[in-house]
Amino acid sequence: FRGLTDSGMEVIVAPRPGFSTASAHLGLRFGSVHTRFLDDSGEEVSVPDGSAHYLEHKLFEGKEEKVFDRFGRLGAQFNGGTGFHTTTYYFSTSRNFTESLDVLLDFVLNPLITEERVEKERGIIEQEVRMYEDDPGFRSHFLLHRALYSNLRLRVSPGGRVSDVKAITAADIQACYDAFYSPSSLCLVVSGDLNPDEIFEQAQLLTPAESGAMGQFLPVDEPEVVAEPWLEEEFPLARSRTLIGWRESVSPGTGELGLRRRLAAHFALDMLFGLSGRSHADLYDRGVVDDSFGHHYSDGPDHGYAAVVGSPENPESFVREIKNAATTFLARGVKGKNLERLKRAALGGLAGSLESPSALASALLGSRLRDEDPFAARSLISTVTCEEVDACARELLDPARSAVAVLRPSL
Repeated sequence: FRGLTDSGMEVIVAPRPGFSTASAHLGLRFGSVHTRFLDDSGEEVSVPDGSAHYLEHKLFEGKEEKVFDRFGRLGAQFNGGTGFHTTTYYFSTSRNFTESLDVLLDFVLNPLITEERVEKERGIIEQEVRMYEDDPGFRSHFLLHRALYSNLRLRVSPGGRVSDVKAITAADIQACYDAFYSPSSLCLVVSGDLNPDEIFEQAQLLTPAESGAMGQFLPVDEPEVVAEPWLEEEFPLARSRTLIGWRESVSPGTGELGLRRRLAAHFALDMLFGLSGRSHADLYDRGVVDDSFGHHYSDGPDHGYAAVVGSPENPESFVREIKNAATTFLARGVKGKNLERLKRAALGGLAGSLESPSALASALLGSRLRDEDPFAARSLISTVTCEEVDACARELLDPARSAVAVLRPSL
């Protein structure tokens, strides 16, 4: 079931008969990178990094009672999260679903933001930011972002820096809310043993009759070259943490084209660096990589990159060996039997990942916020070709667009 309330909020219900738990996920296309925008009057607004995350915290506070307490009293498990391009709020419960959905929509659509309330939360958020900055995995991840990008707000974590948190005001948070938390920008996805008509009627009653105009994101000018080919920091850890990133020349895009590109990139990286791949076995046998080694692909409306991470004793040697492995892989080309094996694994993983109501609702919301067909992945996986994966690998693993980030043990 899919419908729009009178105020424009999208409602998707995915029935799961026989399940004892049900889940609701509410999200919007507003995240930490959106620090410059036009409000509904056309005025340009600039807010500090971390403002979207601060707003999430303020909504959690509720008008009269903390949201966690309200959900806890109903027996529901609740949380939320701010990403680079989206913010989501969600709960799962085996009882009191209707009342829990009331709470979810109420605190998101009816906030109370004041200077006093913002100041009250500042110390808590500063502490959270410091905790993440003390984590070597987190620290090295954003060190790589700063090496890859000069201006994109991916350079800064969604929570911002401590200096950003100190600078955020109630006016900044209110400006973000007014510009982007309109019902027409929200998407609600519900899954469980539920009646779709009843869910839609409830959502209709709880959303305003009218929806305000949405703000407009302002683009960021990003140079085509990486910001820093090699970027280092010292950090108190036993062994270095080294990341190599390869930046896409253009954003992979959204919709079916973006999804297809993402699948091709994942297949290429799995062939090159996956546990069952020829390259990984060789690197492991020679001691270049160990169990700390990993790889991933990240993309969004404004970026795309591939990365590997390891904890080598000699970062320079590690980087040289990994880049040599990539060159050898590209020279050999993509093999059909390897791709078919990865396709089968991907289809099996996709089916398993959508079993629970919470996982299904999360996946459906994520797809909608990317402007993708939530059920397109299965058919697209089957149609990705060797030629596509090979071309993607050659474009993606261009040495001219690579950067290295190293956390070295401090003396």
